[in-house]
Parts: sequence; structure tokens; C-alpha cells
Amino acid sequence: MSALATLEIALRRDRAYARLADSHVHRATREDSLGIIKGRDAITAAWVNEDAADVKITADLGEMIAYKVKGPKQSWHGHRWVWREESRVMREVVIEDRGDAKTAPQFHPPLGELRSGQGQHDAGDKAILPPGFPEGAREIADWLHQAWNGRAFNLYGRAWLPALIRALPDATFHFEHAIVGEKQTAILWRVHGHHASGKRVRLIGSSVFTGDADDDDTVIDHAFMVAQLAGEVIDYGA
Repeated sequence: MSALATLEIALRRDRAYARLADSHVHRATREDSLGIIKGRDAITAAWVNEDAADVKITADLGEMIAYKVKGPKQSWHGHRWVWREESRVMREVVIEDRGDAKTAPQFHPPLGELRSGQGQHDAGDKAILPPGFPEGAREIADWLHQAWNGRAFNLYGRAWLPALIRALPDATFHFEHAIVGEKQTAILWRVHGHHASGKRVRLIGSSVFTGDADDDDTVIDHAFMVAQLAGEVIDYGA
């Protein structure tokens, strides 16, 4: 079991928050759907607000884990990604689908050139990947790009994809990071799009593929999508 998986259990089940002093640098950040928490003290405070819960690690790729949580009031699954400075966490990204209601911050109105149907081109066969993206994950990224950005739903038979595209017709998926393990590959991605109401939606997603690439565990914070659709657009004329 990796250090990250061991830490997740210690924090979530045992509430051993003193472990964060050794596991994270003081200026560490944690990003989730609502934004970025800056500093180890703020990260610790966020953990203190959590109830003790049972947790099961379902995928362990060293610097990324997938887990299922059974708490006193609800159960959910999530993914956690970390980047380290020497051996200590300096950045983490957390994606959880808890289902609890959230409030999105105000957001800017969409720019005209980003609206659905304007300036669109064929997605092509190859994903645009950032520097350092592992070659071992490129084949999966290209496949997801064709299925998700190219709308080739026949290549990816998951119900959440057409449901998301119906809500965000111009949704564009960006592949940010990946980890390739012996039997599993994990990909961290983001999606940006516009609802029919004109509201912009931004989501973080994470997928773990085991063996055959058709077998995946994907997490999206659906509650935050609902929150963004119900959120207020900044009115610059007010």
C-alpha cells in the first residue's frame, strides 16, 4: 500500500490529522470543485470538519488513489491526486461525487467566441496533451478524445457521457495528467462547456482504467454541475 493510501486511511478513519505535518509542505494546496485551499493549516482545518468514516482503497497508483467512503450519513467515492516536493505533498486535486448540495461562486458571463456552434472544427484522432504526459497513456487519451470530444459515443458506452453532452452541447475535454501502473492507468481531466441558459460550466474529472480500457471508474462532481447551473452570473452593468 502506498504512502498516499496509508495517509487516506489514517485521516479518514482514524482522524490522525497530526500526520499532515509530516506528509504536506507548509504551502501545500488542495483543489476540488469549489476552488483551491492554500496552506497546510487550511487543509488540516478542512479535514477536521470531516466525520470519521470507513474507507476502502479501490485503486492505488502511488501518487493517485481511488477510494470508497462509508460515512455516518452518506457514502461516496472519490479520487485523490498528489504532486510532491521531494517526499512531501505540495499539491493535491480531489474529485468526489458526494451528491450533497453545493453553492457555486458567481461567475463571468461567457464570451461570444466561446458560445456553442461558433468556431468549431473536427476533433481529429489525436488528443492535445500537455508536456510530460506519459506515452503509456497516450493511446487511452486518444481514444477518449475521439469518444468524448469527437462525440463517437459508440466507442465509450457510459450513460454519463451523452447526459453531459445534452446538458453542455459544446463541452470540450482536456487531459491534464496521467499515471501508468502495471495493471491500471489513471487520467486526470477537465471539461468546459456552456448550458442552453448561457451559463458556463467547468468540472474536474478523473478516470481509472483497469486492464481492458473499456473498464473504468470515473468520478465527476455532479452536485457542483447543478450548483453552477443554479449560480448567479456577474452583472457588469449593475
